[in-house]
Amino acid sequence: MRTLNEKDLFDILADEEREDHNNLIFVISQSTNYDLSKVSSFNRFSNCKFEGERIDFSNWSVTADSDLQPSFHFKNCELFNAIYFKDCFVQELNFSEISGTIKNLHLASMKIGFFHFQGEKKPEQQIFDEINLTINNCEIEYNIDFLNLKSKGNLLILESKIELLKIHNSTFERIDIDKNKFKNEFQFTSNVMRNSYFKNNVFQKSNFSLTDFGLDSEFSSNDFEGTALFEKLKNENRTRVKFKSCNFFKYTYFNNSKLYELNIETSKFQEIVSFQELELNSVIIDKTIFEKPAFFDDIQIHNFSKCNKRTLRNIKQQLLRADNKIDYDNFRAHELSSYKEELKIKLKRKKGYNRRKIRRDLSILKVNTFFSNNGTDWVRALKRTIFVAVFFYSILYIIYNSSRQFDLSGYNEYLTGLFRYFLLTDFHNPFVVDKVYFLSIWQWIPFVIGKIFIAIGIYEILVSFRKFRK
Repeated sequence: MRTLNEKDLFDILADEEREDHNNLIFVISQSTNYDLSKVSSFNRFSNCKFEGERIDFSNWSVTADSDLQPSFHFKNCELFNAIYFKDCFVQELNFSEISGTIKNLHLASMKIGFFHFQGEKKPEQQIFDEINLTINNCEIEYNIDFLNLKSKGNLLILESKIELLKIHNSTFERIDIDKNKFKNEFQFTSNVMRNSYFKNNVFQKSNFSLTDFGLDSEFSSNDFEGTALFEKLKNENRTRVKFKSCNFFKYTYFNNSKLYELNIETSKFQEIVSFQELELNSVIIDKTIFEKPAFFDDIQIHNFSKCNKRTLRNIKQQLLRADNKIDYDNFRAHELSSYKEELKIKLKRKKGYNRRKIRRDLSILKVNTFFSNNGTDWVRALKRTIFVAVFFYSILYIIYNSSRQFDLSGYNEYLTGLFRYFLLTDFHNPFVVDKVYFLSIWQWIPFVIGKIFIAIGIYEILVSFRKFRK
């Protein structure tokens, strides 16, 4: 490969008769600015390396009516130095079959027709060296494509107007997309990153499906003016996705995604939103408005203890709105469990609460949880009712027969009395045939308490069947 310097690079760029430049190494000994008004309309670099100091491409004579030119194509090239395109118009920037370092490619204050950036498409592609890309205050007339890039570097898109953007099957350490307006479509699919931040953007139709957002992803103060797809997001072990102060004007879908945590705060959904078959460890939905129905059918939350009461209440209300009574009862039970834990915390505090009311409510919630898990488990309610009945009846039987000698043959009397004990309206002595009452207060105590708990248990059994009624 032949080695050239910054002057040789200018001569090549200005040569109107030569478009293709192959197998060259450009060593830039000092920062150099190239005036794009003096270069040819098209230059193609193949298998070239750029090393040394920073290169700037600019055109100070450009006006709003200037044509989009020139065009550059870099095929399988490596950029070990910083390259800036600024204050200029360019028809096309095309980086193809990238398999090495792009240390710092920066586009600033420019207008460009097409920007294509494509890595080598291989079945098992390894992570390359750093590829750092910055687009700042640019206007993209047609589209930007980032395809099959596997980078340890960062991608920044700031304060730009872009007709169409597509990022597909790419890997970055961090992505920042801030204060942009995407006029047509935003496709962000099948990507992997460690952290990502989307702030103060305006999206039309957007698609984030099949993406692994890594550790943290934040969407803040964005307007989604078209349909927004967040389907089949993946990484249930660590990904935390947060939406804060976002407006969704059209249909929004989170279906079939797997996340560790989803947090939606102070946002507004003006059309139907679907969280069907969403699987996550925990979710927070707070100060969020759903103007149309939100569907939470078959959502799976593995750690309800990390979901606050307001979140569970929001989901419960939307399930009721969608006439999903089965899932509604489940979330109502979890809401009551969350409220019970909240009352426990309040009870530990010394001041500021009506402690008598808290104890009363807490006792009711504990009883509901004990019998049927807040009306969701009729089998548990049946078992606990039988257990409580047998427990208090046995105490009564022991007290009543305390003066008699223990006899195993008395099991027939025991069982007969037990069946009578289950009759809630029968307050007579279950151990005798005649209808007589107990005479000792010590016999009445377990008798009455047991009857009360049997009544509660039967009620909880009936309540647990509500989810199956029409």
